[in-house]
Amino acid sequence: MSLDYLKRLNAKYEKWIDSYSDGRLLVITVDELDFKQNPADLGAIIEKVNTEIYGLF
Repeated sequence: MSLDYLKRLNAKYEKWIDSYSDGRLLVITVDELDFKQNPADLGAIIEKVNTEIYGLF
């Protein structure tokens, strides 16, 4: 895959996500996470998803 393709794909995704209004939305920034070296990072993501699905609020 070319870098140009990935940049265009990301731009389309950003445009879509900015206008998304069909339901609840959970955005997780993973730029600083390392699931392979730090399993707690994966646990934090799982906790956020579970909270969104099963949480009281």
